[in-house]
Amino acid sequence: METTHASSLTVTVIIPTRNEEEGIAECLTAVFNQSFKPSEVIIVDGRSTDNTISAAKKFPVKVFVESEPSSLPNARNIGAENASSDIVFIMDADIILHKDCILNAMKYFSNPEVIGVIPSEHNVAHSRLEQIQIDWFRGSANSIRPNIGISVFAQFLRKSVFEKIKFDSQLGYGEDDDFQHRLLGVYANTGKIVQSPGSIISSHYCHTLKELFSQYTWYGRTFTGYLRKKVTLKLLLNCGSLLAPTFIIITGLITIAVPIIFPLFLVIAGLVIARDILVCIRSRRPSFFEFFAFEFLRSFFFTRGLLQGLFSKKRGR
Repeated sequence: METTHASSLTVTVIIPTRNEEEGIAECLTAVFNQSFKPSEVIIVDGRSTDNTISAAKKFPVKVFVESEPSSLPNARNIGAENASSDIVFIMDADIILHKDCILNAMKYFSNPEVIGVIPSEHNVAHSRLEQIQIDWFRGSANSIRPNIGISVFAQFLRKSVFEKIKFDSQLGYGEDDDFQHRLLGVYANTGKIVQSPGSIISSHYCHTLKELFSQYTWYGRTFTGYLRKKVTLKLLLNCGSLLAPTFIIITGLITIAVPIIFPLFLVIAGLVIARDILVCIRSRRPSFFEFFAFEFLRSFFFTRGLLQGLFSKKRGR
């Protein structure tokens, strides 16, 4: 195959949004300050109820608005369909690009076998809650199984990829994992996905308990959709991990009336405590009680969303 010079390629940045008024200006400022300028920036809005669109339109962007029900994967598909560049860079609205992020990623596409480039994540906390999440996810990352993924969705892809594969617009939780799995399957023998150490991004984790509640409730509400599509050991382990702190409370209360299940209570509590101790060691942070509290909060919120998803037909972002 013929080698393509990165300088001859163009890139479209695609940013799905919904109620991103607070951070969209910072995000877009970083995009337009890139050393390698995007040929266009597309905003796909999920019917925001704040001033996201008016804030975005202060920059030279193209704006598309989803019909109801909106979804994050659907927004990404709309952006890719309307992109006019050789390469699309799909990124979340809470991501900030370092100045040479796009430049360093585009260099890899001079190799025609490369179909995707994943940036590297260097996060800086803006609140104590955000620092707890950064430390917890760093300490809980799988150190045995190789993984070039990052905690947020940000990926450069050849636009031609979307002629063969699209995001599943019916999914919420797991939509990025589903896309990545199918992408690797389609291009198993014909394409490469690489990570670019020089393409640095930073992302905002939840700053407040309200944001944490919204995020994990949404994860729970949309989890069953992914479970119906694909049941894997990894998915079941993720679900068990999220539900474990809630099970500690449930089994603890049941133990009062049914003492025979006390060993089960001890096992679940022991596993959660052991994991948080391990996270402290691996993240080099003496934050056990903060990690423990974070796990309980996200578990309660996820469980609430899971119950909501079982008894509600509500869709959309």
